[in-house]
Amino acid sequence: MRLGLRRKDEQRSQSGGQRERGESPGFARLLEGHHGPVSQLAFDRAGKLLASAGFDTTVRLWDAESGSCLHVLEGSEEPMAGVAFNPSGDILASAGYDKIVRLWDVKKGVESRALEGHKRSVEAVTFSADGRILASAGFDKTIRIWDPASGKLLRTLEGHSDTVAGVAFDPSGALLASAGHDRTVRLWDAKSGLAKRELQGHTSLVNGVAFAPSGKLLASAGYDGMIRLWNPTSDQCEKVLEGHTNAVSSVDFSPDSSRLVSASSDQTVRIWDVDSGVCLRIVTGQKTRLRSAVFNPSGDRVASAGLDGVIRIWAVPEVAKSV
Repeated sequence: MRLGLRRKDEQRSQSGGQRERGESPGFARLLEGHHGPVSQLAFDRAGKLLASAGFDTTVRLWDAESGSCLHVLEGSEEPMAGVAFNPSGDILASAGYDKIVRLWDVKKGVESRALEGHKRSVEAVTFSADGRILASAGFDKTIRIWDPASGKLLRTLEGHSDTVAGVAFDPSGALLASAGHDRTVRLWDAKSGLAKRELQGHTSLVNGVAFAPSGKLLASAGYDGMIRLWNPTSDQCEKVLEGHTNAVSSVDFSPDSSRLVSASSDQTVRIWDVDSGVCLRIVTGQKTRLRSAVFNPSGDRVASAGLDGVIRIWAVPEVAKSV
């Protein structure tokens, strides 16, 4: 076990989230502290904590309400690419370019376990809904399934012909989806590890995937600027959401599955109505390529971050179905 806590009073982010002038009306909070791009964000299930993975080799834990930096988690000498909380919120998993998946004790701010097995950089991590299974994926073209309690590698899933950039479990834990730089989305039986379906439609790299909490839809984010909504029980693409003018980096559903948020290299966050496919809102303000945008568990705020290393939290009011 290695210490991963840098004291708050040593960080310039200790002053807490600031409110910034000149942003769109929905702007709520500004979080500063990373010294380089932020790759991914994740809220815990209670919505009290926000985790960020940075190219500055750190993972940071923030108070989602005040914007204060609670812990700086250190241990890697390489960029951090992904973060995910377990359902109870006491363990945070991180994916790093050092080929290691790290598990952190959230309360103590220390590393509790290092999972080694990937041959190249790890891009993404995700927990199953019950927290008993952890999936990781990366540049070695594989998905690895772990028992987070013991650290044991349970199985390795192979099939993608290029980097696996994203992974997500469906709400039941029966299916695992993966996003590949081979332009495919793949569905796997989470228990057996057997491949079930290969979803094709993106014309370039697929950067991320997310299941709707209802389990009825799977969203994929493409370098082609498209968001595709898939029926996970078939090969059918239900909708294509068009509007971004550059690569889509991430997608995330609201808790009630009615909306989708996307982050893009076109420097915008977009909020979509899932049923109609209409863009409800375009959020501007971060003059940088964006890597991640996620809803909080209440669905009334979105956190976003990108290459400038700044995290913004936005209020998401009810809006008409138009832009």
